[in-house]
Amino acid sequence: MSGTGPLTGVKVLDMTQFEAGTVCTETLAWMGAEVWKVERPVKGEQGRYSFVSPDKDGFGFILLNMNKESITCNAKSPEGLALLKKLAAEADVFVENMGPGSVERLGLGYDVLKEINPRLIYTQLKGFGMDGPYADYPAFAPIGQAVGGVPAMTGFSDGIPCQPGVNVGDSGMGYMAAISICAALFQREQTGKGQRIEVDMQDTCVCFGRANWEPYYFGGGKTPKRVGNGMPMENVAPAGMYPCKPFGYNDYLHIYCSRHPGSTQFERLCRIIGHEELLEDPRMKTPQSRYLVREELDALIAEWTGQHTKYEAMDILCKADIPAGAVLDMDDLTNDPYLRSRGTMVEIEHPERGRLVVPGFAPKMSGNDLEYKCSPRLGEHNGKVYQGLLGLTDAEMAELKEKGVI
Repeated sequence: MSGTGPLTGVKVLDMTQFEAGTVCTETLAWMGAEVWKVERPVKGEQGRYSFVSPDKDGFGFILLNMNKESITCNAKSPEGLALLKKLAAEADVFVENMGPGSVERLGLGYDVLKEINPRLIYTQLKGFGMDGPYADYPAFAPIGQAVGGVPAMTGFSDGIPCQPGVNVGDSGMGYMAAISICAALFQREQTGKGQRIEVDMQDTCVCFGRANWEPYYFGGGKTPKRVGNGMPMENVAPAGMYPCKPFGYNDYLHIYCSRHPGSTQFERLCRIIGHEELLEDPRMKTPQSRYLVREELDALIAEWTGQHTKYEAMDILCKADIPAGAVLDMDDLTNDPYLRSRGTMVEIEHPERGRLVVPGFAPKMSGNDLEYKCSPRLGEHNGKVYQGLLGLTDAEMAELKEKGVI
């Protein structure tokens, strides 16, 4: 088990791969659930190995499968299917993110497992709604994000739509599913019944973009334009990226002064950058009027930020209650001493890859006694689960291995 957390005692039958489903089940594991990750014998899940290192666990797999237990099973064999049904009878949660119709063709659809275990929380993560016109379409994160409205709002006004740099569709859907599972487990305490949960990428991305409906669409019936580093809700300034010394690839600071009436953030910014005369300029009167001369304003701000590192500039502005954020890249985040001490970045030891510093569980819960464990080796927990839980004998295990079932 994964320490003592809010989901301690919850057993999860995990038939996920790649990112969306694995984020969901890793999140459950980090909250204490016992997660049985089902993988193909010999080959493992498709995301375990990479083209670069076909004989070692890929870094992506390690990042997305911590605190889980790996069991191998050929679900396409009669014996393997029987094993999975026995595990489903013992599980609290079932999670899958296979291609459209795959889990049903295996014989592990909701109607089948519901009969075996009426208390089971049966969870499916898909690209599109399973009752819609795109139900049978394949989808990876960029596809789900595209149809969920994300690229339409990302990028600059004079350029093409852009995908985000983070996997909103995959990881976002995984977290949505984990939240839903926790709610369903709570509801089961009242009803005694399980339920089916469906989460898809298109729906998830639509929900993440809800703030962009205001004010353009509701206010004027217009689709929001791409605004680069500006504010998608309204054309205001200052709101953007400003270069800092030593002017490296990510040496930038994002500054945004509130657009709400009564805010004095812009006034304080003008004083700090040494341009109090801007306060007498009628063009600088409102966030909206400043937007019309933003190039002139941005140049003055950039002149000041260029005299400081991104950390120095952030410190000066934030201490004056002016919202500013240094652009931190992966190297900055990995080596940030505060994030390391907080547990945002955690250190694990992999038997092949050695010491790795990876992102941990974002929420901090006083009741979640979390001990981080490296991702499991392929089939590492076959004995624990098949023999310890299902009671298989050594002879039965040997026969299943001989037949290629496990």
